[in-house]
Amino acid sequence: MNKKNVKTMSRNELKEYLFLIQDYFKKSLDEGLEMDYILDNTTILDDFENYLPEEEYPIFVMTILNGFRSEDIITNIINKIEDGVQISNEK
Repeated sequence: MNKKNVKTMSRNELKEYLFLIQDYFKKSLDEGLEMDYILDNTTILDDFENYLPEEEYPIFVMTILNGFRSEDIITNIINKIEDGVQISNEK
């Protein structure tokens, strides 16, 4: 999966990217790869760690890995990512 620059994405692009990542994990699992192997061999989730508060990151990971697509959950994650991007731009 090709990584994208989270910092430059619009809300809609972030949402689509989150769904692409979820699809990537599901496809990898469906192909028989183990979750630990996938996580050990990709850094795609690490990019979000720079923009999410420490307490929100585990929620983000669980949302991605379990394929949750609740509008409320995704909106909250996008809000937190945007807040983190704004903070990083101010530094």
